[in-house]
Amino acid sequence: MGLERFVRLNLILLPVLVVGGYLLRDSITLIMFIPLAGYCVFAGLITLTWLLSQIETIGENS
Repeated sequence: MGLERFVRLNLILLPVLVVGGYLLRDSITLIMFIPLAGYCVFAGLITLTWLLSQIETIGENS
């Protein structure tokens, strides 16, 4: 999977995971919560970095 495809998938998946985790916060065990939170942070940082680089590229082309 390419970086752009990973980012586009996470633009949909991350809000779903965060809202789902919030709504199910009482029934999610700690063993499931830690990897879920780690994935959200990792994917969020990768997505934010990619989006900022795209914005910079658009600014240079103007």
